[in-house]
Amino acid sequence: MILKKEVDLEKIYKLENTEKIRNELLKLDGVGEKVADCIMLFALKREDVFPIDVWVRRVMNDLYIHNENEEKVNKSELQKLASKKFLGLSGIAQQYLFYWKREEGKKVK
Repeated sequence: MILKKEVDLEKIYKLENTEKIRNELLKLDGVGEKVADCIMLFALKREDVFPIDVWVRRVMNDLYIHNENEEKVNKSELQKLASKKFLGLSGIAQQYLFYWKREEGKKVK
C-alpha cells in the first residue's frame, strides 16, 4: 500500500486533524483503531489520542464509571470521559492508568 502510494506516510505526518490521520492509518492492512491510536500517540506524538484496550477500559470503569459489567462500557463513552477529564493530555494519562492497573494486579495479597 505504501509502495503503491495508496497511503502516503509523509502526508499523514503533516496532517493536523486526528480523524483524518486515523482514517489514513486504518487503510493499512492489519491496522485497527487501537493500533492507529497507538501510532498517533507514540510515533506522531498526538498526546490527545487515548488508545483503549482491556486494561484501560478496566481502570477507567473502576475509577470513574462503575459499571457492574466492565465489558459493557463502550469506547465512545471512554473517549469522551478521557477528553473531558485529561484535556489535551489523554494519551499521557492513558499510559499512567495502564501502568498503574497492570502493577496493581501484580501485588501480593
